[in-house]
Amino acid sequence: MSAPRIWVLTDRRYIDQRMPIAVVAWLSGHSAPSLVVADRGGAASKLAPAGPPHDTSVWDGLRARDYVVARSRHPLAIALLQEAEALGARICDGWSSVLRVRDKVSCTLALVKKGLPVPPTFLAHRPEDLRRVPTRLFPLLLKPVVADDARGLRMVQAPDDLGSVSWADDFVLAQKYVDAGGFDLKLYVAGETVWAIRRVSRLLPGRGQPQQVPVTPVFHDLVRGCREEFGLILFGLDVLESRDGPVIVDVNEFPNYEGVDEAPAVIGRLLLQAGAEEAVTNN
Repeated sequence: MSAPRIWVLTDRRYIDQRMPIAVVAWLSGHSAPSLVVADRGGAASKLAPAGPPHDTSVWDGLRARDYVVARSRHPLAIALLQEAEALGARICDGWSSVLRVRDKVSCTLALVKKGLPVPPTFLAHRPEDLRRVPTRLFPLLLKPVVADDARGLRMVQAPDDLGSVSWADDFVLAQKYVDAGGFDLKLYVAGETVWAIRRVSRLLPGRGQPQQVPVTPVFHDLVRGCREEFGLILFGLDVLESRDGPVIVDVNEFPNYEGVDEAPAVIGRLLLQAGAEEAVTNN
C-alpha cells in the first residue's frame, strides 16, 4: 500500500509567500506533496450526495488516510478543509480551531478563560462608543474582529479622538496599548518546537531585521496554554513584553515563521511523521 499523500491548501494571496511554499519545496525533496490553491478556479467540488470526489474536484485523488495542512485566509479554503475532513482525510489544524483563533472576540475570551495574560480589551458597535472606557486606559488600539498581519489597526490617543475614526466593520475590538519599547515578540510553534523572534513593532515605520531570542520558561507556558486551549499544531503568538510581564495580543494559525531559517524542514518532518502515523493507524 502506498504511503499517504501530504496535501497543502492555500490561496493566491500566499502562493508567492515564504509559507507555505518553502514547506512544499522541502516536502518535494522527500515525498510528492499536492498543492491546492483554493481560489485558482477550474474545479468544482461535489458536496452531495456523499461520495468520493470526482475528477474535476480539487480533492481528486484524496484518500481517507491522506494528511491536509492549510495556510489560507480565503473563505473557500475553510469550506474545502471541511470537505476534506468529511472525506476522511486527517487535518493538521482543524477548521473549527482555525475559526476560533481568527475571530478575535472568541480568541480573547478563550485566552481569558484559560488564565492567559491579555491587555484590557473592549468590544463596541462603533469606535465612538468607546468613550465609556476610562481615560487612564488610553491609548487604545482598534482592531477588526477578523483580520491578520496588522491590517486595519488604528491607534486612538484619547477619548475625544474617537469621533473622527472611520470604521467600516459592524463592530470594533479595542485593546489598551501596551508600551513594549517599540518591539513585538513572535512565538512560532511547530509541534513541540518553539522559536522566539523579536522584531520592530508593526505600528512603527521600517521593519528592521528580526532577531531570534531565547525561549524563556514564561514563553513556554504561554505556548502550552494556547496549545491546550486551541489544539493547534502550527501557530504563532503575538506577544508584547510589558513592565508587568508578557501579554498575548493575537494568536494565528500557520504563520510565516519569519526569521526562522529551519522552520520549513521542521514543519516538513512534522507533516511526514504525522502522515506516517496515520498510515500505521489505518493498517
